[in-house]
Amino acid sequence: MTGYGHTTFYIKKADFGFSRIAQVMIRLNFLTLLLAYTMNTDYISYYFAPLVSWWFLIIYGTMVAGSQYNDRTAFVLVKILLSMGLVTWFMSEHWILEAIFDFLSRTCGIHWSAREWAFRVNLDLWIVYFGMLIALAVIKIREHRLTDHPQWPLAVKGAIGASGVVLLWFFAFELYQPDKFAYNAWHPYISFLPVGAFVVLRNANVILRSASSRAFAWIGTCSLETFIIQYHFWLAGDTKGVLLIIPGTRWRPINLVLTTIVFIYVSHRVAQATGEITNWMCGTAKPQSLPTVVDNSANTGRRSHLPTPAVEGETIFLVQQNAEPMKDDEAPEAETPSRPQRRWVDRLADSTSPSTSTAPGFRVWYGETEWKPGVKTKLGIAAVAMWLLNVMWPYP
Repeated sequence: MTGYGHTTFYIKKADFGFSRIAQVMIRLNFLTLLLAYTMNTDYISYYFAPLVSWWFLIIYGTMVAGSQYNDRTAFVLVKILLSMGLVTWFMSEHWILEAIFDFLSRTCGIHWSAREWAFRVNLDLWIVYFGMLIALAVIKIREHRLTDHPQWPLAVKGAIGASGVVLLWFFAFELYQPDKFAYNAWHPYISFLPVGAFVVLRNANVILRSASSRAFAWIGTCSLETFIIQYHFWLAGDTKGVLLIIPGTRWRPINLVLTTIVFIYVSHRVAQATGEITNWMCGTAKPQSLPTVVDNSANTGRRSHLPTPAVEGETIFLVQQNAEPMKDDEAPEAETPSRPQRRWVDRLADSTSPSTSTAPGFRVWYGETEWKPGVKTKLGIAAVAMWLLNVMWPYP
């Protein structure tokens, strides 16, 4: 899903700006970083958030390279294959990763296990690229309208039959493995097979495509938080125990129900809070209504409003609000004396905003300049704060 979603976005939207990177990285890592400090744990131990962040950056680097040619299928395909080869080589050279982690330990006080990180990355080394290739294939199939081809129904039936066989083979292969360590050696090479087969069968016909679960869709809105919070709520004893609200092993079924309800509710609320914090950090909150200003450039004595952008599709229109229409036989009032500028108390009474925009990051309030940090400044301050915490944190 990481490879498919981000690749689809960058091919269709071509938005490679810093704001998109900041939104994704903050949304994925804010809770994990907060828990690492407050619970005195390791960031790598919450391996899901670091992994999806790692792969997002790889996908971004792959798609941004020569992005002006992303409309060419062959070029994007070559980029994906080159990225796959480069990442595979990088993860096979353990000394590079160990040198990087040693540098982070000496300069930033970050103590991560290169062995643990290499295991997590290599376990799903190529599944993300499978998602990227599927995204490219889906986009091109729609562009060239291959679904209208006379042979398309036959191809669909063949894919459905092959997917059923693949799923049966995978279940049998998995059950016959002696232990999980033996299976782990095969996982990077075959993990895309059950995933791809499930996707094909999920879209086999109209009934399957239109069926969905509202409960699972709702949980999907906070799936990241459920994965992270489980280490501190659902589980206990560093994931080696089970949290019990009611003492006694005989009450474990009731404990499971109670902890599950509270666990999902807390995850949902934390997901909402993380989203709001991300919007605040990136400045993506909904803008308030634009301020009313006094127009002194024309001697009309009328009050005008700043134009508000109204978006319709991909076209931006400027709509003049509360403008009094001029009659056909009405001439401009050039000789009318200009109305003196109103006092600030009068503007407050009209619920108008006293601020006007100036340079980026600053606002003027009646002659006083207020500093308003941007997303890069906020992230810089956060990075410095984390660096200070890391270097001063007691490490055994």
